[in-house]
Amino acid sequence: MPCINLEKIPYLKDYSLHDKEIEYVNSSVGIQDKHPTTKYKFYYVQFSTENSFSNFGLDEYVPADIIDRIKNKEVFLMLDNALEYFHRSVNSIYENIIIRYRIPAEQIIFLSAVPNMLDYVKECSKYYNLPEIKVDWFSLFEQVGKDAYRSLEKNPVSLKNKKFKKKFLNLNRRWRIHRPLMFLLLKNKNLLNDGYISFGPADDGKNWNHALDQLTKMYAGHKKIRKIIANNSDVVDMNPLYLDTHDLVTNRAIHEDSVNQFYNETYLSVINETTYHEDVVFFSEKTFKAIAMGHPFILATASNSLPYLKELGYKTFHPMIDESYDTIKDHGDRMLAIVDEVERICNLEESKLIEWLDCVEPICKHNQAILNKKKILTKPMNY
Repeated sequence: MPCINLEKIPYLKDYSLHDKEIEYVNSSVGIQDKHPTTKYKFYYVQFSTENSFSNFGLDEYVPADIIDRIKNKEVFLMLDNALEYFHRSVNSIYENIIIRYRIPAEQIIFLSAVPNMLDYVKECSKYYNLPEIKVDWFSLFEQVGKDAYRSLEKNPVSLKNKKFKKKFLNLNRRWRIHRPLMFLLLKNKNLLNDGYISFGPADDGKNWNHALDQLTKMYAGHKKIRKIIANNSDVVDMNPLYLDTHDLVTNRAIHEDSVNQFYNETYLSVINETTYHEDVVFFSEKTFKAIAMGHPFILATASNSLPYLKELGYKTFHPMIDESYDTIKDHGDRMLAIVDEVERICNLEESKLIEWLDCVEPICKHNQAILNKKKILTKPMNY
């Protein structure tokens, strides 16, 4: 699929309304991933938020002659938001591009990292009484995982034949509210010392006073979690936890070899993904870094996410890890089940842990192989 603006790709950056701009870039994994023999021509645009198309008019970043060619069905408009999970971007595409500029819906291809984004497209198509836009599931962060895997040539990681310093690895940056929730539950079970955990001030300005207040309101109807929050209010006096760096402000989407040692010294990753309470399935670099490192993992994210990982070719770890947590709809009950499973693994005797490692190792190697040979990261969902 040839891109007609390969050297000048508009990137709509508007995470902050006070600092919004159209930046032009000349490379994208999404373009490189498109098979070159397909017949479609497309104009490629990257965007940052679900409000991008209301903050920037189409004619600000797509030339008038290209808009005409899109309307005449000679060219597709390809919109890439694979760095984010914003499903309401679909509403914005319909309202601010298709309806406002009279662009044929079928001439738009939306690249999304949300594997079930087509469900939202179908809802919007019905609501607006317009055809479906085309959707690609774009698993962009697998590329980050591949880069991490290549780093093992210099710094190999192994699960076997060593005495591990800690039981689990839990990396955190922004204070998305499920992350302090997990921290409180780990603290309540006296598991903090069993893991390498990063948790400190980030770029969102949140702290324990914010988190406790929000969690208390959010889980006012959940008796068990409400009690755990109340019993662990002394968390406000804890010092920040750091691992390879004290900088938890900078985005860590790319792989840094400095974290390899922590994968090398733990049995498993406890992954606090980007989404949890939002009920949106989304796999970021956090998941694919663990796969690259050959690490078994427990995934704290939206319910019923693991089947989508399997759809990408990866295996998960049941019964070595009780993955029934993934099917639990209630957010509080799901997190309780996740931390219960972390506790169970942490409490295994050394001989049982050796057996456990022997069982998970083939799965980890399978996942590394799938990741390393992955060439096409996009999957058309409705065309």
